[in-house]
Amino acid sequence: MARLAAARPMVVDVVPASEVSAHHAAGGVTHAGPPIEPERMCAPMRAALGSALWLEGVAETPAAALALVEDGQIPLTTNHDAGGVGPMAGVVNPGMPVWVARDEATGKVAWCPLNEGSGAVLRYGADGPEVMERLKWMRDVLAPEVRAALAHSPLDLFELHVQSIALGDEAHHRTEQGTALTLDALGIEHPEVRAFIAGNGQFFLNLAMVFAKLALDCAADVPGSPVLTAIARNGVEVGIRVSGLGDRWFVGPAALPAPAKLFPGYTPADMNPDLGDSAIVETYGLGALAVAASPLSAPSVGLDVHAIDAIDAELRAIAAGESPDIRFPDGRAAILGIDARKVAATRLSPPVHTGIAHKQPGIGQIGGGVTHPPLQAFDLAVAALDAR
Repeated sequence: MARLAAARPMVVDVVPASEVSAHHAAGGVTHAGPPIEPERMCAPMRAALGSALWLEGVAETPAAALALVEDGQIPLTTNHDAGGVGPMAGVVNPGMPVWVARDEATGKVAWCPLNEGSGAVLRYGADGPEVMERLKWMRDVLAPEVRAALAHSPLDLFELHVQSIALGDEAHHRTEQGTALTLDALGIEHPEVRAFIAGNGQFFLNLAMVFAKLALDCAADVPGSPVLTAIARNGVEVGIRVSGLGDRWFVGPAALPAPAKLFPGYTPADMNPDLGDSAIVETYGLGALAVAASPLSAPSVGLDVHAIDAIDAELRAIAAGESPDIRFPDGRAAILGIDARKVAATRLSPPVHTGIAHKQPGIGQIGGGVTHPPLQAFDLAVAALDAR
């Protein structure tokens, strides 16, 4: 917990994934969640995988690119196992630009791709021409502008979180304040880039993810510690990691979000099960665990705003501790970390605020909701801790 509280991630660069990840440098591709074979992936992740590799130029069509992965010709691993995180399908190809965060005290580094926006985007399994053109623009225009800005002044992610939470964000489903603060800190003058960031309230989400990933990596590998260091979902299974057990995954089945707030015209039958690495924000103690800081986030995930104080009180029963520095607008301390033993004992699985992907590829986001990792994963992790 001391390591987690002391982590101070700074975003220092934006580079192609191949420049910060050995897996990508070898021509590999990564995905969200615990490990899964391409044949078992959910449809949105398979669509994102094929399209990302087609964009990389490895094959003439997305289907042909996907076939190369299935044949074992393109190395495949998880974002976490390659040192980073990615939202929803989380597919990252070697040429995709990623934020690079560094903790100066430890020298540890983590990465995360830039946020595309909401709706029909690659991370939700959308794969139309406009999705591909946006990704090319992000690679060729957005990333160089942001990199140039960072060369003048790195982003202090800890201070951005202190400020944004105090202003009513929860750092996962509501990140508008963090996005505005980031735009001001970057000082970018390019009109198209400024408009893209200002119009994308979720732009800060990926920064929150790399912040949490790096901070939790700083807290990893403490013998016997039951503090969670990852919650990750691939649309089929949910995996967790705990500090005292290193990089071992403990998994259970992914569930459908409940409650859910769906866009007009969609029903629960359209939803894909739990998906993405963005639950790393909750693993740190923010997101759904900070809903009391952000009443505006509650309706967007189907929660009653009048229930958030009761939710906050319940969540503190599974917290590893409280943050000495991050506070809600009303002054209460933010939760810091999740204790796997407390989850197993109380049977209270930590909630995660999440976007919801359509189960069919090509459509994209259809709403937002709350999901819970399977208690089975926590039971397995605690049993493994007890066996040591």
